[in-house]
Amino acid sequence: MTRDNRIAQWMKMEHYRLHAVEEWPESAHKQAVLAAIHFTMERLLGDLPAPFDPPGCMVCASRKGGSVVLQFPTRSQNAPGITRLAA
Repeated sequence: MTRDNRIAQWMKMEHYRLHAVEEWPESAHKQAVLAAIHFTMERLLGDLPAPFDPPGCMVCASRKGGSVVLQFPTRSQNAPGITRLAA
């Protein structure tokens, strides 16, 4: 295994760790681990001679699309065909 392959594998592992740690409850420890992962990934990217093309990640792919937020109307809207209520 070449040096570049080892770095690419390490990068994939850090990417996996990133998603695992993102699921942790909010805490100072979580923020420290996320900072360490980001630092490591930046260093690894700097060590790779060619641009790193990570494999398809379902988590990252789901984030790329814009989320759709539906809002309920502020007041009740009656159906136009209903003019009176049944008892």
